[in-house]
Amino acid sequence: MLPKKHRLPLRTDLVEIKKKGKLFQGELFSLLVAKTDKSKPARFSFIISTKIHKRAVKRNQARRLLIEAIRSFLPQVKPGFDALFLAKKKLVGKKLKEVSLEVENLFKKTGIV
Repeated sequence: MLPKKHRLPLRTDLVEIKKKGKLFQGELFSLLVAKTDKSKPARFSFIISTKIHKRAVKRNQARRLLIEAIRSFLPQVKPGFDALFLAKKKLVGKKLKEVSLEVENLFKKTGIV
Protein backbone atom coordinates (compact mmCIF):
# COMPACT_ATOMS: atom_id res chain seq x y z
CA MET A 1 0.00 0.00 0.00
CA LEU A 2 1.19 3.49 -0.79
CA PRO A 3 1.91 5.85 2.12
CA LYS A 4 -1.10 8.04 2.86
CA LYS A 5 0.62 11.24 1.73
CA HIS A 6 1.07 9.70 -1.76
CA ARG A 7 -2.57 8.62 -2.21
CA LEU A 8 -5.14 10.62 -4.13
CA PRO A 9 -8.41 9.67 -2.44
CA LEU A 10 -10.96 12.33 -3.36
CA ARG A 11 -13.21 11.99 -6.36
CA THR A 12 -13.14 15.77 -6.86
CA ASP A 13 -9.36 15.56 -7.33
CA LEU A 14 -9.83 12.87 -9.97
CA VAL A 15 -12.26 15.05 -11.89
CA GLU A 16 -9.76 17.93 -11.74
CA ILE A 17 -6.96 15.71 -13.06
CA LYS A 18 -9.17 14.56 -15.93
CA LYS A 19 -9.83 18.20 -16.87
CA LYS A 20 -6.35 19.68 -16.44
CA GLY A 21 -4.12 16.64 -16.87
CA LYS A 22 -2.02 15.57 -19.80
CA LEU A 23 -2.36 11.98 -21.05
CA PHE A 24 0.65 9.75 -21.71
CA GLN A 25 0.07 6.36 -23.34
CA GLY A 26 1.94 3.23 -22.42
CA GLU A 27 1.60 -0.36 -23.53
CA LEU A 28 0.16 -1.63 -20.22
CA PHE A 29 -1.55 1.51 -18.93
CA SER A 30 -2.14 5.20 -19.58
CA LEU A 31 -0.99 7.91 -17.20
CA LEU A 32 -2.85 11.17 -16.70
CA VAL A 33 -0.63 13.76 -15.01
CA ALA A 34 -1.53 17.17 -13.62
CA LYS A 35 0.85 19.64 -11.98
CA THR A 36 -0.02 20.89 -8.51
CA ASP A 37 1.62 22.94 -5.78
CA LYS A 38 5.37 22.18 -5.56
CA SER A 39 5.19 21.94 -1.76
CA LYS A 40 2.82 18.94 -1.90
CA PRO A 41 4.19 15.42 -2.44
CA ALA A 42 3.28 13.53 -5.60
CA ARG A 43 -0.02 11.69 -5.29
CA PHE A 44 -1.26 8.68 -7.24
CA SER A 45 -4.60 7.04 -7.96
CA PHE A 46 -5.72 4.06 -10.04
CA ILE A 47 -8.69 3.23 -12.22
CA ILE A 48 -9.00 -0.43 -13.13
CA SER A 49 -12.45 -1.04 -14.55
CA THR A 50 -14.38 -4.25 -14.97
CA LYS A 51 -13.55 -4.06 -18.68
CA ILE A 52 -9.99 -5.04 -17.77
CA HIS A 53 -11.14 -8.32 -16.19
CA LYS A 54 -14.43 -9.57 -14.79
CA ARG A 55 -12.90 -10.99 -11.63
CA ALA A 56 -12.10 -8.57 -8.82
CA VAL A 57 -9.14 -10.74 -7.81
CA LYS A 58 -7.41 -10.08 -11.13
CA ARG A 59 -8.18 -6.36 -11.00
CA ASN A 60 -6.79 -6.12 -7.47
CA GLN A 61 -3.65 -7.99 -8.50
CA ALA A 62 -3.12 -5.50 -11.31
CA ARG A 63 -3.61 -2.60 -8.90
CA ARG A 64 -1.15 -4.10 -6.41
CA LEU A 65 1.41 -4.57 -9.19
CA LEU A 66 1.15 -0.89 -10.09
CA ILE A 67 1.45 0.16 -6.45
CA GLU A 68 4.52 -1.99 -5.91
CA ALA A 69 6.14 -0.65 -9.08
CA ILE A 70 5.51 2.93 -7.94
CA ARG A 71 6.86 2.30 -4.44
CA SER A 72 10.30 1.53 -5.84
CA PHE A 73 10.37 4.99 -7.49
CA LEU A 74 8.95 7.05 -4.59
CA PRO A 75 12.35 8.34 -3.37
CA GLN A 76 13.07 9.68 -6.88
CA VAL A 77 9.63 11.20 -7.55
CA LYS A 78 9.50 15.00 -7.63
CA PRO A 79 6.83 16.78 -5.57
CA GLY A 80 4.01 18.73 -7.19
CA PHE A 81 2.37 16.08 -9.36
CA ASP A 82 -0.96 14.26 -9.26
CA ALA A 83 -1.08 11.12 -11.40
CA LEU A 84 -3.94 8.85 -12.40
CA PHE A 85 -3.17 5.38 -13.76
CA LEU A 86 -5.68 3.99 -16.27
CA ALA A 87 -5.13 0.26 -16.69
CA LYS A 88 -5.35 -1.60 -20.00
CA LYS A 89 -6.20 -5.26 -20.57
CA LYS A 90 -2.55 -6.15 -21.23
CA LEU A 91 -1.70 -5.35 -17.60
CA VAL A 92 -3.43 -8.47 -16.26
CA GLY A 93 -0.98 -11.32 -15.83
CA LYS A 94 2.22 -9.27 -16.21
CA LYS A 95 5.20 -9.61 -13.89
CA LEU A 96 6.48 -6.87 -11.59
CA LYS A 97 9.63 -6.40 -13.65
CA GLU A 98 7.64 -5.59 -16.82
CA VAL A 99 5.32 -3.21 -14.99
CA SER A 100 8.25 -1.45 -13.26
CA LEU A 101 9.95 -0.90 -16.59
CA GLU A 102 6.78 0.63 -18.05
CA VAL A 103 6.31 2.85 -14.97
CA GLU A 104 9.91 4.03 -15.24
CA ASN A 105 9.52 4.85 -18.94
CA LEU A 106 6.33 6.85 -18.43
CA PHE A 107 7.68 8.64 -15.36
CA LYS A 108 10.70 9.76 -17.37
CA LYS A 109 8.49 10.83 -20.28
CA THR A 110 6.24 12.89 -17.98
CA GLY A 111 9.05 14.40 -15.93
CA ILE A 112 7.89 12.97 -12.61
CA VAL A 113 11.30 11.38 -12.03
